[in-house]
Amino acid sequence: MNWVLSVHPGVRDDIGDATDYYTTIDRDLATSFVDEAQIAFSFARQYPHAGHTVYTKYRRVTLTRFPYLMCYRIVGDTVRILAIVHSRRDPKWIRARLDARS
Repeated sequence: MNWVLSVHPGVRDDIGDATDYYTTIDRDLATSFVDEAQIAFSFARQYPHAGHTVYTKYRRVTLTRFPYLMCYRIVGDTVRILAIVHSRRDPKWIRARLDARS
């Protein structure tokens, strides 16, 4: 199946916030974060059912090098990227973010 990738506009802010933080440490680290986010997008599009199921209707992929989760939902033939969140965020906060964006 050819999966369509849809990215919620708020994901740009999620990536921007993390990138701003990593830029204060090292510009190359910030670039690596963006690269990993892109890899996670590609993975979710190619293998959408491989992500771990969370909160019944959402899935997540953990970035390899960074403590962030990319959360998405499968709707028909579309993979909707809903958020990129730090893995230590309160699970209730994460769920509220996903519910608000789905």
